[in-house]
Amino acid sequence: MRRGFKAQAERHAADLRTAAGCSDIETIHLPRLATHLKVEVLAGHRVLGDVQPFLDLHREQPGAFSAATFHMEDGRIVVIYNPVVYETGEVLTAQEAQTHGRTRSDVAHEFGHLVLGHTLREVKTIAGYPFLTCDPEQEEEANWLASCLLLPRALLLQAARNQEPDSALAERTHVTTDMARYRMNASGARMQASRGRSRRTAGEPQA
Repeated sequence: MRRGFKAQAERHAADLRTAAGCSDIETIHLPRLATHLKVEVLAGHRVLGDVQPFLDLHREQPGAFSAATFHMEDGRIVVIYNPVVYETGEVLTAQEAQTHGRTRSDVAHEFGHLVLGHTLREVKTIAGYPFLTCDPEQEEEANWLASCLLLPRALLLQAARNQEPDSALAERTHVTTDMARYRMNASGARMQASRGRSRRTAGEPQA
C-alpha cells in the first residue's frame, strides 16, 4: 500500500462512522452508511429474479464472486452481493445477510472502493464469465478500509484490554473470526494493551 495510506484509512473510517451515527467503539452500521453514501445494497437473486446463476457459479468455483458495485444509467449506485454462502452453498435471507460476517466484509469492501474513488481496470474470467476488477493495490486498500470500518482501533483496544478472544469479538461485531484475528494482529492492539498492563503492574507497590 502507498505510504501513509493506513493512517488515511483510519481517518476515513472515523469520518464515516460519525456520518453513520456510530461511536469509535462499535462496528459500522452498514445500512446507515449505505444511506449516507447514497448506495443501494441488494442481494443478487433479488436483482436477477433467480438464485440459480449464483448456485451454478458456486458449484463451479465457491467464493469466486462476492460482491460488485454497479453505476446505473439513472445515476443510482447499487452494490450487489452474492446471496450464496460459499462454505455451505446455503442462500441467505436479507435479515441473515445483515449479520453474516463474510457478507458484511464483502459489502464494506465495496464501500471502500467507492469512498477511495477506485476505478475498474482489469478483466478476469471466473467460471467462464468475464468480470472487471480493480488492480491488486486498490483491492488491498479497499480491504484495509473495510477492516477499519468493521473493527475500529478503539474497539480493538477495548477488546485487547479486556483480553477478549478473537472468536468472541467476531461474534459480537458480526465479522468472521479470520477478520477479527487479522485486524487485531495488524493493528498491534494486543501489544499496546499488554504494554499498558505491564506499566500498571510495574507501578504498583510490592506487598
